[in-house]
Amino acid sequence: MTTLPPEENNGQGADLPEPPAAPQQPAAAPEYQAPQQPAAPQQPAAPEQPPAAPQYQQAPPAAPPAGGYQQPQQTAGPDPVSNIQLNYWLSVFFTWLPALIFWLIEKDKGNQRATALHVSNFNFSLLRTAVVIVTSIAGFIPYLGLILVPLLWIGSIVLFVFHIIAATKAADAYRNGGSTDPFIFNIPLIK
Repeated sequence: MTTLPPEENNGQGADLPEPPAAPQQPAAAPEYQAPQQPAAPQQPAAPEQPPAAPQYQQAPPAAPPAGGYQQPQQTAGPDPVSNIQLNYWLSVFFTWLPALIFWLIEKDKGNQRATALHVSNFNFSLLRTAVVIVTSIAGFIPYLGLILVPLLWIGSIVLFVFHIIAATKAADAYRNGGSTDPFIFNIPLIK
């Protein structure tokens, strides 16, 4: 498609009529709408009420016993078995320090069976500590140390195993009355 340059109007065709304009259409008449009745004013909505809580009936109080006196209910105190087992197992690995702490805490609580087991554990822990100290001192003695040190190391290993055995029996010893010492042997250093 090519575009031609505009032609100059040299007076030729000046009297040409203009193209006719597009006929105008008459404006559409507005549609008839029936008058609307005014709406009734709306009343504000009532606030919602929360659902009513269910009603429970309380049971009547129990009749007092025949004498008019009601026995106070006995509540069992905390079971010290968990403290005893914790003391024994910590003492297996850390010797005298946990045994001392538990004995100092539990001695004034009034439970004689638990206190007896804590004292027993503390005594055995002191015995194990004494064997380790004697072993380290015996290592500095020239000729006697060659004989004593291996024997004392074997003794400290045996005491370690005895402490593990006692830790497994500690709960049963408390439940059976606390009169049985869970250790195979013990030296009562503290009473």
